[in-house]
Amino acid sequence: MEKRERLLLLHRVLQGRRKLMRHILACDPLLDNLLHATSQELRLHYHLSENFAGKLFRALQDASHRYAIEQAVQTFHTITCFDAAYPAVLRLIPDAPLVLYAAGRLELLHQMPAVSVVGSRQPTHAAPGKIAYLLEPLASAGWTIVSGMAKGIDSMAHHAALRVHGSTIAVLGSGLQHIYPLSNKKLFETMAESQLLISEYYPDQPPRKHHFPERNRIISALGFCTVVVEAKKQSGSMHTVMHALEQGREVFAIPGDPLNAQTAGCHQMISEGAGIIFEPGQLLEEWEQNKTNWAHYNSRN
Repeated sequence: MEKRERLLLLHRVLQGRRKLMRHILACDPLLDNLLHATSQELRLHYHLSENFAGKLFRALQDASHRYAIEQAVQTFHTITCFDAAYPAVLRLIPDAPLVLYAAGRLELLHQMPAVSVVGSRQPTHAAPGKIAYLLEPLASAGWTIVSGMAKGIDSMAHHAALRVHGSTIAVLGSGLQHIYPLSNKKLFETMAESQLLISEYYPDQPPRKHHFPERNRIISALGFCTVVVEAKKQSGSMHTVMHALEQGREVFAIPGDPLNAQTAGCHQMISEGAGIIFEPGQLLEEWEQNKTNWAHYNSRN
């Protein structure tokens, strides 16, 4: 079993617990000891408790995990941090995903420019117009639209790219065998065929509440900037903005009705220094001014 396959097995056995996976990788960077060690040797190699080392040993020997991985590899693209194909834009971010599963066109992970788009799951009636006005020209110009396939703004962003036969990536909060929300079944199927779906969760892992704020760091990392269309002050979009800033990405917000709670988060971000965006030409100019720096950033990976 190659090192990437050992990582896929560890990822599944530990249910994607990244902190623990990184601890084990720090002790054994190629995971050479993972499959041939006894329970006691695992405890010593990886500085684990005796109880957990026993559980890990038994799980690693469980043939059902290996079978599930074999099925997943045959069905989906798999990318690990060991692979040359791992996206350069993810390598240097804090808490980079160690494993990605994907369906669709992997080349979209390496195309620039890309813009990350987030916003409310309960958008205003003005939201579709904002999305179409801002994103359709960008998608027509070859930009990749990145979002999370949630209800509301996310889904609108993906549909905007599809309407003009552009490119779009969805970063999921569940494994690829779980369509969530179910109302996006048709969108999911369309994107699996002609666009790209990615997830850091193993394919049969169902959605969990904590997955959605976790995956936001991947959404923000894949774009050279993040645009917030509509958001409340306390929302997942605000978490994505924090990730974007931590990753050194630009953040833009669309202003809206000052009396509407759905746009209050955008106004808060603008007051704290986010760029105000009124039309797509602003992002086109921003990219032209920053694409040399972006190329230098990617060359570090």
